[in-house]
Formats: sequence, structure tokens, C-alpha cells
Amino acid sequence: MARSDSDRTLVLSLGRNGRASYPERPWEEIEPVLRRVWEFDSRLRAWHDVRADVQAAWQAFEVPAPAGRRRGFSRAA
Repeated sequence: MARSDSDRTLVLSLGRNGRASYPERPWEEIEPVLRRVWEFDSRLRAWHDVRADVQAAWQAFEVPAPAGRRRGFSRAA
């Protein structure tokens, strides 16, 4: 796997996992946490180069509704 492919996978994972871990929090609260995680590995590209992609992955990831609270779900047969 090329470095750019692995960076892209990390970016998408960071955004999606961040959203799944903190579904009720807005991006503005979680961005500093995600940035620190990203910057922990100094071999990666700078945060300002990947921020928009991480945010897009964050926004695109839909957090599953808790069991029994799905939209459009009816228990009536």
C-alpha cells in the first residue's frame, strides 16, 4: 500500500471513528481531540493538509440509532 493510500485510510478512519465515539458532540468540540491524535505521529502530513478530509468523513458518517429507536421502524405487523 502506498503512503498516500495509507494516509487516506487513516484520515477516513479518524473522522468516522471520532464521530462514532462522540456522536452527540459537535465538530468544534472534537476537532482538537482528533488533531492531537493525528499529530501524535509526526510522520504524517500536517493537520491543515488533512483537516477538511477528516471533517468531511466526520460529517458523512451517520451514527446508527440505538436499537429500538430506528427511524421508520414499526413493531406493528
